[in-house]
Amino acid sequence: MTTQVERTQQVTRPADASTTDPLAGTWTLTRLALRVDRIRLPAWVIGVGGSTVLLASSYRTLYPTVESRQARAALIESPAATALAGPGYGLSDYTLGAMVANEIAGITMAAVAIMSVLLVTLHLRTEEETGRAEMLRAGVVGRFAPITSGLAVVLLANLLIGLVLGLGLPAVGLPALGSWNIAASVFMVGLAFGATSALFSQVTEHARTASGLGLVAVAVAYLLRAVGDVRAKESGSIWSWLSPIGWGQATRAYVDERWWPLLLGLAAVVIGVALAYLLVGRRDVGAGLVAPRGGRPRASRALAGITTLTLRMQRNQIAAWGLGVVVWAVPIGALGEQVAEFVDQDPRLAELLPGGEGNATQGAFALYLVILMVMACMYALTAVQSARNEETAGRAEDVLSRPVSRWRWLGAQLVVITIVTVLIVLATGIVMGITAAVTLDDGTMFGRLVGAAANGLPATLSVVGLTAAVYAWFPRLLAVVWAYLGYMLVIGMFLEVLPDWTGWASPFHLTPNMPADEFNAAPLIVLVVVAVAFYALALVGFRRRDVPS
Repeated sequence: MTTQVERTQQVTRPADASTTDPLAGTWTLTRLALRVDRIRLPAWVIGVGGSTVLLASSYRTLYPTVESRQARAALIESPAATALAGPGYGLSDYTLGAMVANEIAGITMAAVAIMSVLLVTLHLRTEEETGRAEMLRAGVVGRFAPITSGLAVVLLANLLIGLVLGLGLPAVGLPALGSWNIAASVFMVGLAFGATSALFSQVTEHARTASGLGLVAVAVAYLLRAVGDVRAKESGSIWSWLSPIGWGQATRAYVDERWWPLLLGLAAVVIGVALAYLLVGRRDVGAGLVAPRGGRPRASRALAGITTLTLRMQRNQIAAWGLGVVVWAVPIGALGEQVAEFVDQDPRLAELLPGGEGNATQGAFALYLVILMVMACMYALTAVQSARNEETAGRAEDVLSRPVSRWRWLGAQLVVITIVTVLIVLATGIVMGITAAVTLDDGTMFGRLVGAAANGLPATLSVVGLTAAVYAWFPRLLAVVWAYLGYMLVIGMFLEVLPDWTGWASPFHLTPNMPADEFNAAPLIVLVVVAVAFYALALVGFRRRDVPS
């Protein structure tokens, strides 16, 4: 009898430990999360931190003289460039550091914000949605261990990116103080959105909703920063001070470094994390604070098909990415006149744009279109990751247990992703075309830019097909696609000053740089064939592997 009681106590002791210590098992869960992210985490750090350092290094080659930098300052001073990049500190003496802070830092901050949202959602809400968190909680795992380990991973990711910037930017010749200032700003923005995403992960029950809300928060923050900077330039208006990205750029790196705006971010992080921990204790594991609305007894005909159901589930991501990409197209289309004046002041800079000096405006539009099309590919990747979440959560298996083939299920996902991606790209061309036609007083620009956007669709769809193929055959390697998208972004922006061979792996390198270049159907036909092959490979691969895998 005594032996049996001792055994019973040994069995129940782990549950008692998890009850008395809310942080029990945190280190074990953190190590597990780092193992899961062994590919994803380096891809983000190299993609975001490494690309920023590479871009900063390229500026020394692109703008070697004071005259070329001041010509660039005149371009950045325009309202369209201010909305796109930032408030424009130090334009009167435009150093290389000020160029990096004004033109690169804002994009880097948006990138770490997206990274933090996706990582937090993955380690908090996705783990609960799939049931793995509840299974772990049956052991020696405290109530606050999962959220603590998830935030620890995000903290580490942002810290590593900050170290890459703090050490890498001085290595390419920029002042150390300004480099650490910009590293701290990026670190702060990443943590602020990580805390925001942790809060959303407590409120909603589904990972796709939590990530969608987080991405919307990033888009709103960038939009508030843009509106505020255009209204008040260097001083910033109230709108700029409502955005964590605005706080990060208000540190004025490489100009007259200010550290106190970082305190606003620290306060936001503390408040967000405190609220997230508070809400963890007020809800059940696997549930959100806000219960989902009860549905109708019978689904409407609009939700009877797999395709329409997929569209319904992805609506938040579609809204966030679609709005974000299209909004960026507005100031880009308005930059045409400033680009022409910029090149007139220093004709050598036309060599950096497709089309050369005589076609600088169209060359700038072609370059920015590639950037926006890569962003459309980012939407496609997040949508494919949502399909992966449906699979790991077991909901895809429930659907596939009914008279629904694997081809039909994955095909529905790809149909929605493909159509939305095409619409985002075409909408980008339409918006750019309208703003360019108005600012340049040239109605032909509308047709040129819409045609240029359509010209990039084969390259875009080949990337979507590649993403689908990776998911179908090697779903755990989807994080590597983020690094590939980062590579395409760098190549699209700076191929003119990089060795030509560096662009061989980017489909956008094979595409004519319209509207600067002449139309050429041959590479587009090849890319269409490649895209179709990737789509077919995805369908075959998904049919052959286990679900989930």
